[in-house]
Amino acid sequence: MLYLILSILSSSLLVLAFKVFERTRTPIFQAIVFNYLSATLCAYLFLPNKSSFATGEIWTNSWLSFSLLLGSLFITVFNLISIATVRYGVSTASVAMKLGLVFPVLLAFTIYGEEFNWMKLVGILLAFVAVVLSSIRDAPMHQTHKSSFAVLPFFIFAGSGLCDSLTQLANKKYVAQTGMEEFSFFLFAAAATLGTLIFAFQLSRKKTSFHWKSLVGGVVLGIVNYFSFLFMLKALATVSWGSSVVFPLSNLGTVACASLAGILIFREKISLTNAVGLIFAVLAIALIVGAHYL
Repeated sequence: MLYLILSILSSSLLVLAFKVFERTRTPIFQAIVFNYLSATLCAYLFLPNKSSFATGEIWTNSWLSFSLLLGSLFITVFNLISIATVRYGVSTASVAMKLGLVFPVLLAFTIYGEEFNWMKLVGILLAFVAVVLSSIRDAPMHQTHKSSFAVLPFFIFAGSGLCDSLTQLANKKYVAQTGMEEFSFFLFAAAATLGTLIFAFQLSRKKTSFHWKSLVGGVVLGIVNYFSFLFMLKALATVSWGSSVVFPLSNLGTVACASLAGILIFREKISLTNAVGLIFAVLAIALIVGAHYL
């Protein structure tokens, strides 16, 4: 349970970081690239056996290509989120991302045979409602929804769901007990490599320029991102309730913590709709957790 709580807290910090980027007009894609470089360095520092690189043992893991694929997908979805944040605002991008939990929850029941009951089902349905209601904000008057970006929230929803589902598969098949740190290293290294290549291309074509605040923000974001992912893997491996509980609780906890921090730190005001969403989040958590004790 400790790892689930740590995952929620670190994921909340990720959401708050995007709020800071939006308010400080930090170039988000650059920050994402530096974030993955920072996360890769963190992952290397926390490798339990660095000598496996010299011996070649680490290159023989069956999950190697899988982690590289997942890392490439991570930065692709992160980039879509950054674009949607600019076009639609943080709330819309956040809702689309968090609703992706529907995929691993469905897989937990249909493929992995996790325990199902009506109390848990009602709690999960309430979780979807809570995520949407608690994240809705009034759109800024200057904000425009260009038709070419109209499908972005759908792609974020699908991409985020795919990332969560592949993380779920990695836990079930490859790193349920060991290898989490090594898996994380290659995942972040793949994302960092792809992001750096794209950023270098943009610089060479003079489509962007370097910004120090992206570097600073990205380094901090990368540290948080590394631990957020690692704690999620450890939560999936140690929480006996299964992934059908871990993913909803993680998303609900993140929404609640980020909303509370937004009120306390950014002086954000929540509407009646947001308040109802947070109440639904509490009810959903109570039902999902209670389903395992009744």
